[in-house]
Amino acid sequence: MVIVAASARTARPLWPDLPALTSSFGHGLNVVNVALVDLRGWDTLGELTVVVAAATGVASLIFVKSREDTLPRLRDMPAGVANGDDRADGEPRAWLPTSAAIPTGRSALLDIVVRLLFHGLVVLSLYLLFAGHNSAGGGFAGGLVAGIALAARYLAGGPAELGAAAPIRAGRLLGLGVATAAVTAIVPMVAGKEALYSEFFEATVPVLGHVEFVTATFFDIGVYLVVVGLVLDVLRSLGAEVDRQRIEDRRTPAADTMEGTNA
Repeated sequence: MVIVAASARTARPLWPDLPALTSSFGHGLNVVNVALVDLRGWDTLGELTVVVAAATGVASLIFVKSREDTLPRLRDMPAGVANGDDRADGEPRAWLPTSAAIPTGRSALLDIVVRLLFHGLVVLSLYLLFAGHNSAGGGFAGGLVAGIALAARYLAGGPAELGAAAPIRAGRLLGLGVATAAVTAIVPMVAGKEALYSEFFEATVPVLGHVEFVTATFFDIGVYLVVVGLVLDVLRSLGAEVDRQRIEDRRTPAADTMEGTNA
C-alpha cells in the first residue's frame, strides 16, 4: 500500500524546498533539527506528550505500591560517606561515594572509567543541544547522550550510583520539559504572533564573536529535558525498582523461615 500510494503522487514534493526553508524561515542549517522544533513544532509537541505518557505507563506497570522515587540519595547515606569523610572504622573513604551502598559485585575498572567519562558526556550533550540548530545535534541527540551517561552510571554502581548522578526526580524532568515546550508555543501568541513563532537575534560578543540565537532553542531545551527524564524514568523503573523488589523477595522467605523457627 505504501509503494502504491507513493507512486501515485501527482503533486510536486516538498522536500526539495526544505534546505531553503530551513535557512530563511528557521534561521538554521540543520534541516532535521529545524524541521523538528520549528517547521513542524506542533507535531513534535504532540510526540513529547506521547513520550511522557509512555514513561508513565512503564512506571505504572513496575511500581506496585507507589510511584515515589525510591533511588537512594547521598543525603540519605551515613554522614561520613555522603560528605566524603573517612569512615568511622578508620579506613580511608572510597573514591566513589556510593561504593559503600553496594560493597560487592562491582568492577573497580568500570567505576573509574564511567566516573572519568560521565562529566565529559554531559558537557557533550549540552554542546549538541545548543549547536544542533546549525550543525549535527539537537535536543533529541543531546538528551540521548546524557541518557547514555546516566545508563553507564547505573551499570557501574546500581541504583545508588544512579541516585548520586541524578539527584532530581524523573517525573519533574518530564513535566518541566513538556512545560518548557508548551510555554515556548504559547508565549508568541501573547505577543500577537502565531503559536510557536520563532524570533531571531544576532550580536557580536567580545569573546565569542558573532553569535546567533533563535527562540526555538527553548523548545529544543524542552525536548532535551523530556528525553533525559524518559531515560531516567526507565532506568529507575525497569532497573532500580526491579532490583529493589528482587532484594525484598529474597529477604521475605528468610524472614518467614525465622518466624517459623521461633514459633
